[in-house]
Amino acid sequence: MAKKTRMWAAVCAALTIGVSGLAHAADKTTLVVMIRGLDNPYHADYAAGAKALGKALDLPVDVLSSEGNSQKQFSDLKAEIAKTGGNMVVNVDPNEGPDVVPIAKMLESAGVYWVSWWNKPDDIKVEDYPHWVAHISFDAVGQGYFNAKELFKTFKTPNQGTIIAIQGMLSNNAAIDRFKGLQKALKEYPNVKLVQWEAADWDTNKSYEITKQLLSAHPDVDGVWSANDNMALGSIAALKEVGKSGQVKVSGTDGIPDAFDAIKEGTMSSTAYDDARYQAQLGLSMALAAKSGKLDVKATPHKYRAFLIPGAQVTPQNVDQIKAGVGTMPTYDLKNFYARWVAEIK
Repeated sequence: MAKKTRMWAAVCAALTIGVSGLAHAADKTTLVVMIRGLDNPYHADYAAGAKALGKALDLPVDVLSSEGNSQKQFSDLKAEIAKTGGNMVVNVDPNEGPDVVPIAKMLESAGVYWVSWWNKPDDIKVEDYPHWVAHISFDAVGQGYFNAKELFKTFKTPNQGTIIAIQGMLSNNAAIDRFKGLQKALKEYPNVKLVQWEAADWDTNKSYEITKQLLSAHPDVDGVWSANDNMALGSIAALKEVGKSGQVKVSGTDGIPDAFDAIKEGTMSSTAYDDARYQAQLGLSMALAAKSGKLDVKATPHKYRAFLIPGAQVTPQNVDQIKAGVGTMPTYDLKNFYARWVAEIK
């Protein structure tokens, strides 16, 4: 117990005073972040956040990239458990919602504390797994709703016209909920019609090809709603080919640098910035606290075991301000894990 107390004292010190006061953790717990792929700037920020925390705490960091392949995610995790002997904590963005169960079984069997983001089936409860510290997400319904409304404003006749939609992975919670947000907006704006949608699985090239096909079938659409920025960039490229870049705008979500540039250039209507660097550091810090015994997972109420945090809504009016704020790695205040809590996930 004394050893764990010393470790947590080091963690708290580093989190409080930042990189200038590096602490040396006693048992060199490995910080593990599991993402989809470093080719996606949003997921690359997960890795950057984890590495910054590892540097501050003098702890090793391993980044496991699934490349969108669930089986690879499972096998990489199994190998990591063997490599570290289970002396690790995990922050994971599961490739798809159903992947949470096999991930949970592996981590629980190894006694590894972990935090998940975005993807979890509704009927899987965090409380059923002793080492699952928390499941956290951004308000994806709100993101899809906000971006839809911003897109509708850009029509030649505002809030009146037709759109096509590019959906993400269909078994991914973020994709499902963002599409629910779009549907909510469509109900509120009956003069806007969704004429067709297709799934592009978060992939820029796939979105480009699908958007070309949809534009061929519906050449007079007034806007393109996209479930994330990567796919939005593919749609922008397709619109450029037919001479409609900037005339027909695209919405997105994630807040990647290219999306900020597209908003400034007038080809995107809006995005929502999700700070994956904060996601990584928050999840890993919570898992470290649980591992040390300073966070009593079993005694934590449900509202802090499954909850939403806010993202930043980005429009042409505030894009310069948001972009300036994300250009460098912030020093986050991680003493209060629930400082950005906005709602419980039922």
